[in-house]
Amino acid sequence: MSRLSQMLLNAQGRRSQTDREAAAEIGVRQQTYSTWKHGSIPRPNLYGPLAKFLNISIDMLEELCEEARESTGNTKLPRLDKAREYGRVSDRKEGKFKFDPVNAGRKRIPEGRYSVMIGTNVMEPALLYGTKAWLDPAVWPRIGNEVIVHGKGGVAWLGRLEALESGRAEISQYGGGRRVVDDVQAVHAVVLSERVAAAGQ
Repeated sequence: MSRLSQMLLNAQGRRSQTDREAAAEIGVRQQTYSTWKHGSIPRPNLYGPLAKFLNISIDMLEELCEEARESTGNTKLPRLDKAREYGRVSDRKEGKFKFDPVNAGRKRIPEGRYSVMIGTNVMEPALLYGTKAWLDPAVWPRIGNEVIVHGKGGVAWLGRLEALESGRAEISQYGGGRRVVDDVQAVHAVVLSERVAAAGQ
């Protein structure tokens, strides 16, 4: 499932809307809305009302559509609950994570696909508090991707990649925060996220 599809599901769920009600709010037919939820790409003339529905900028919506377009035809990704979970939020306001040594060694950066629990709201509405995000070190991060930037000592930050050059990364967060990370050890792209039900639901 693309991030665009997931964001549509999240927005519809927050409003407790049926497909028909969500489609009516955007100004499209129910069938059109339903195809977007299942992976089809909206036409550019509908970006404005769709961005308003998702409470994001048109630029961000264009990026989500391009990302979904590029991923079409890729093999299905494994479920997030099958990916090993690493890291934990150590500072919610900064989107800062702490990674313990991996595989009983001293290395603190996961090498294969892994997941993290998003216990911060610095990247909402793209990555909601309470979601599990899946990262894949094999995917080369691009400017505009949501990423985790690993620094020295097992510290990492969640953000949107703005620049990456000579061991230095700049990220932004949707609340307006910006951070420059020196001595970058790795940058891993968020390739998928899903809503995880709270305990007891």
